[in-house]
Amino acid sequence: DEWGHLQIDAISLYLLILAQMTASGLQIVFSLDEVAFIQNLVFYIESAYCIPDFGTWERGDKSNHGQPELNASSIGMAKAALEAMNELDLFGARGGPASVIHVLADEAHKCQAVLQSMLPRESNSKELDSGILAIIGFPAFAVDDPALIEQTRSAIVKRLQGRYGFKRFLRDGYKTPREDNS
Repeated sequence: DEWGHLQIDAISLYLLILAQMTASGLQIVFSLDEVAFIQNLVFYIESAYCIPDFGTWERGDKSNHGQPELNASSIGMAKAALEAMNELDLFGARGGPASVIHVLADEAHKCQAVLQSMLPRESNSKELDSGILAIIGFPAFAVDDPALIEQTRSAIVKRLQGRYGFKRFLRDGYKTPREDNS
């Protein structure tokens, strides 16, 4: 409650990278307490498809009134993390049943269904968001449909690319006099 937002995307990214590093042969987790902690983080992100959060930019809806909403970037990162963590033995070859992470069977599929229905939109208030690039490509690769990936990528490039990079989203007021800092 004191932090003010859920960090579903950041926790999902942490779990995704942990899973990739573990699968590559590195042993990062050494105790069953650490396994239990990671399992709890997996439980935390499993319902990302129905939990409003503040998204990649930690600001909620586009008008910056502090209202959380479903964000495609958070859902996509959670989907990728859930798929990577499913049945992963955190102790690697030295592990056993106690060190395997479990993901509820339908949670990644629900994230995928909601994600595909949202794209290319980021949320109800944000038409497009450059944060989606992280879920249609590196590091998440969370979208399986090549046509949807191309449609989303081309919309982001067409509408958000500027002379010096990409805007976060359309009508982004970050650090402008009209932006409410609170």
